Amino acid sequence: MIYPAKTFDFPKVPFVFIRHGETDANKAEIIAGSSEPPLNNAGREQARAIAPLMAMGKWQAVYVSPQDRARKTAELVLPDYELHILDGLRERHWGDLEGRPISEVCSRFDTPPNGEGFDAMCQRVSFAMQTALAGVSDRLTVVVAHSGVGRCILYMTGFDAEGPRIANATPILFRPTAMGWEYENLTEDLIREISA
Repeated sequence: MIYPAKTFDFPKVPFVFIRHGETDANKAEIIAGSSEPPLNNAGREQARAIAPLMAMGKWQAVYVSPQDRARKTAELVLPDYELHILDGLRERHWGDLEGRPISEVCSRFDTPPNGEGFDAMCQRVSFAMQTALAGVSDRLTVVVAHSGVGRCILYMTGFDAEGPRIANATPILFRPTAMGWEYENLTEDLIREISA
């Protein structure tokens, strides 16, 4: 059973989401999931490239998946911030599909053989985001995680979980509105707006 997005308790506060930089698995279009492919050279450069933009902001906190590719991305993007590791932000466990081509992935809403269901993943991401976004003041929190976590966030904020993947090392600003949620790539102008 797939629970409707409104079932999940998702805090109504703005935040920035960053998917980790590229890995060789990403480049080869292989399902990585719970495995630990490191950032490749391009992924490290992607992270370094957005560091000046992120340095323009004053962030409440940085919450990160425990997996190496997310932690290394956060270290390169926000070197002056303490990283708070949240296990609930880890990538989906794709079971028997891990290491297989992305073309073989099942629907997001199906449970892969010996893997994690989408509902279960969204539930843990929801709990993690409640922790990450608790006590937010006038500064925004940054979350550094994975494509699957991004899909859960999109779903729980009313968007399509089956759409295109969030690009590697691209900061996305999520904001609640009177009608629901909106999201867009973070820019210098947006940083000035949210920091005003």
